[in-house]
Amino acid sequence: MNREHWENNPLDRSYPFKLFFNASGETKPGQCVLFLHWHEHFEFILMRRGRAVFHIGSQVCEAEPGTLLVVQAGDLHTGFSRSPEQVEYVSIVFNGALFSDWAKEEDYDAFLVPYLEGRASLPACPGQCGEEASRLLGKAVAESGTGFSASGRMIAKTYLFLAFALLARTHLPPGQAGRARDAGLRQERFKELIRHVEDSGGAPMGVREAARMVSVSPHHFCKLFRRLTGRTFTDYVNRCRMQEAAKLLLETGLSVTEIAERVGCSNPNYFTRLFKQYVGMTPSQARKRAFSDGQQADDG
Repeated sequence: MNREHWENNPLDRSYPFKLFFNASGETKPGQCVLFLHWHEHFEFILMRRGRAVFHIGSQVCEAEPGTLLVVQAGDLHTGFSRSPEQVEYVSIVFNGALFSDWAKEEDYDAFLVPYLEGRASLPACPGQCGEEASRLLGKAVAESGTGFSASGRMIAKTYLFLAFALLARTHLPPGQAGRARDAGLRQERFKELIRHVEDSGGAPMGVREAARMVSVSPHHFCKLFRRLTGRTFTDYVNRCRMQEAAKLLLETGLSVTEIAERVGCSNPNYFTRLFKQYVGMTPSQARKRAFSDGQQADDG
C-alpha cells in the first residue's frame, strides 16, 4: 500500500514531543507549504511569517503571524500560501502520553481524556480563545533553545499542558463528542479513498464512483473533498496519474503512448498537455532530462 500521506513520526516514549521549524522561500498564492498527510499524534501549528490557508480535518483556517491552529490525532491536514511572500510556521507534534504526569488529578479523566481519546475535538481554528494558548506555546518553543535540558523539558511540557488545558476549557456544546466521532469516521473513509487512488497505478476515477466509496452524494463529496485536501477531486486524481506517468518515464522503457494508456489517457496529445500542466515539461523532455542527469552522475 502506498503510504505517501501517512507520516510515521515516532516520538520518544519518555518525552513524546517534537518541534519542526518550517520555512518556505518566496511563495506564489496557492503554492503548497504543507503537503497533505496525517499522523497518530496531536499537532499545534504556530504561524510566524506570511499568510496561508490550512485545511485541517474538514475545517478551513486562515493563518497569519500569531495564529494558532490545532490538528487532532488522525486529522488530514495540508496548507497553501495566500500571498507572494515567505511563509514560516512551527509545528509542535506531541502524544497525549506527554500529559500522563497529570493523570492522577481529580478532573483529568472528565476534562482532558475525551480530547486525548478522540471522543471530543478541539477547534482547528481557536481564534481569540487561542491567543493565550499561543503565547504559552511560544514559551515552550523558546525552551527548545536550551537544548532541552531536563529542566527545559519539564518547563516546555508544563507550558504545553497549560495551552492544551486552556483550549479544552472551552466547554463543548451538547452532542459535540458524537459529532467528533462522526467526523473521524468520515475522515477514515476519505483516507481509504486516497489510498485507493494512489494504489490504482494512475487509473482515472470519476466523482460518482468516489462518492459511492465514502457513502455521500456527489455534490456533498465535492465540497468535503475540497475542504479536506484543498484540491478538487479531479485535480487530485490527475496529479496522482501524472506522478505515476513520471515514474514510468524514469523507470521503464515504455513509449510515451504506452505510458499514456497506462494512466488512462487514450489521446497522446491530451496526455502531453496534462503532463506539462502538472510536471512543468513534456513527457519527452522529462525523459531526456532524466537520461542527461543519469549520464552526468555516471561521469562524475
